[in-house]
Amino acid sequence: MSFIVKTNAVNKAIPDNKKTGLSDTIKVFKGGKVKDLEVSVNIKHPYSGDLEVTLTSPSGKSAILHSRTGSSKGNLKKVFSKKSTTAFTGQKVNGNWKLTVKDYAPRDSGSLISWSIRLQNDATSEDSEIYIPDGKGKKLVSHQLCNVAGKIKDISASVDIKHGYIGDLQVTLIGPDASVKLHNRTDGNKKNLKRTYKAKDLAAFIGKKAKGTWTLEVSDHAPRDSGRIKGWHIDLVV
Repeated sequence: MSFIVKTNAVNKAIPDNKKTGLSDTIKVFKGGKVKDLEVSVNIKHPYSGDLEVTLTSPSGKSAILHSRTGSSKGNLKKVFSKKSTTAFTGQKVNGNWKLTVKDYAPRDSGSLISWSIRLQNDATSEDSEIYIPDGKGKKLVSHQLCNVAGKIKDISASVDIKHGYIGDLQVTLIGPDASVKLHNRTDGNKKNLKRTYKAKDLAAFIGKKAKGTWTLEVSDHAPRDSGRIKGWHIDLVV
């Protein structure tokens, strides 16, 4: 059993009063079946009663998370769990998870700022998307997808890695056009790596394209002490 947490920064306008809506995809690369699922959304909109939010699994099963409730309340920043996501229990984890946001009324417009999924799967092995393998040449690779086009004007990246000896770790952030080593076997016997890196640390990404696959690579260069990625995300301004 393992947990997978993935976040997409979208920052894209929701088509006003159009049935097609706005869709965004988070791709999960590891296998197993869903035991539990939480979905977090951050939507900026002056009238949340106009909105419908639907999640679709890799196998094509869909469930409406938010169905034009909230009336005139502004913005929809919410975590949907259990009751809203129980339809996905037993569904395969691997593949594209799609969030669709539709605005069913004119005038009031808004944007999908970001969304994330937190999956608990039934994998019995530590060969999952969050556990860091011990040994030279082995890496844990976690991917996120940015669908926003444009050149990066500002960026920050946060990592939350649980590990007993972070001097063993090498952590690299790889974007569509550049890469930066965030952590290179420093800080000796300190535990856990929970840091936010600002634009000055990530200067190689400034002016590069935002759209595409973003990857966090973590390698553990010594035996015994083990660890896992609890979460990571990037915030982009284009």
